[in-house]
Amino acid sequence: MTIKLAETIKNLPHSPTLWANDLVHQKRSGGETVYHMGFGESPFPVPQRLKKALADAAYRKEYLKADGLDDLVEAVREYYRPIYGDEYISATDILIAPGSKLVLYALQMAIEGDLLMPVPSWVSYEPQAKMLHTEVLKVPTTLDDAGYHIDPETLRATIKTARKNGKNPTKIIINAPSNPTGLTIPSEELQVLAKVCEAEGVLIISDEIYGLVSFDGQYRSCARHAPKVTAVTTGLSKHLSLGGWRIGIGFIPRGVPGLHNALRCIISETWSCVSSPVQQACIEAYKRHKDIEDHMQACTDIHELMNTTIAEGLRSHGIIAPKPQGAFYNYPDFAPFREALATNGIKTSQDIHEVLLKEYNLATLPGKAFGAEAEILTLRLSGCDYDGAAALAAYENGEKLDRAFIKKYAPRILQAIDVFGAFVVKYGKVTTAA
Repeated sequence: MTIKLAETIKNLPHSPTLWANDLVHQKRSGGETVYHMGFGESPFPVPQRLKKALADAAYRKEYLKADGLDDLVEAVREYYRPIYGDEYISATDILIAPGSKLVLYALQMAIEGDLLMPVPSWVSYEPQAKMLHTEVLKVPTTLDDAGYHIDPETLRATIKTARKNGKNPTKIIINAPSNPTGLTIPSEELQVLAKVCEAEGVLIISDEIYGLVSFDGQYRSCARHAPKVTAVTTGLSKHLSLGGWRIGIGFIPRGVPGLHNALRCIISETWSCVSSPVQQACIEAYKRHKDIEDHMQACTDIHELMNTTIAEGLRSHGIIAPKPQGAFYNYPDFAPFREALATNGIKTSQDIHEVLLKEYNLATLPGKAFGAEAEILTLRLSGCDYDGAAALAAYENGEKLDRAFIKKYAPRILQAIDVFGAFVVKYGKVTTAA
């Protein structure tokens, strides 16, 4: 008798972001110099207050409620009240999960029907849908210095065409500031999108894990615009560099009958609860302590410096690179070099990614991993390859955030920009026979 893997899982690739990180660690452990733009892990240290809170809670060993520790749930509710408004906060339930990724997965699991996915989108949305045997309906976007744009009429047409073809679009995941682009959906456009989804009976799953890493300090969300049909996922991994603590937050709208209870049932049969000591410690992250809030702002300022410098450097080499508005990312487009790259055998985003890795030890991710068609010549770049503790200490000690700061504390960022220049010089010119 042969025991077989499920087809859905057998054909599922390893997460591209985690694959890139593993590869870089392997290369660096072998003594190689690698420029790491493939994984978005914020590099800053854990604030002292949170380290102490975790140590103080180390004795906590009990199982907690599926929803999460009451004091943490209440702290989260009050922290986000001025951000989302009383109407949304009073009409939602809150769940604590081991990372926002599982909240996203549980929401996809709980809501029947097909997923609307703007492209490009984060790498895990589509694989999660496929694991749940859900069809993915891609929605085109446009990217520019003004942000990440989803045309409302295109979204409406996508929904109606899908229904006409026997599909059942019932949920959409939006993400702003966006991974992979570092761009934000403008507030006025979010409002219109929310109305389309509300009118069409589509649940909005608003992935706001980067919401507090917005370079202009403005928090943008659909929550205020469509409170009855917007579920929000967030957490502490990005603005507080606590990815390994695995704390995710879900705001679940009561406007969708039975959704909260369905999610609690999923929790009860899967992760049970998040680590007791971690939940206890994270209460301090939501009390608006000045030292924590100052830490978040300082980290955001440094992220802005690194990623806007990357965009400027790419543009100086003739690469299309919208100016990032938040998060840690750039999403450059090599379309101006399409003809020349093709003459050199480089025809897809995967090809660009492979050449950069093989010839220059520069780790990136191809746009294809984020839902783009293979021939769209985009990459996702993360601007986190530096010693965050040293950079943060220097900034807090008054050092100016400028190119000299990057040269001193994040030299691989500048070296990676130079690599792109070398790549364009070598492969970005049409070659002709002698």
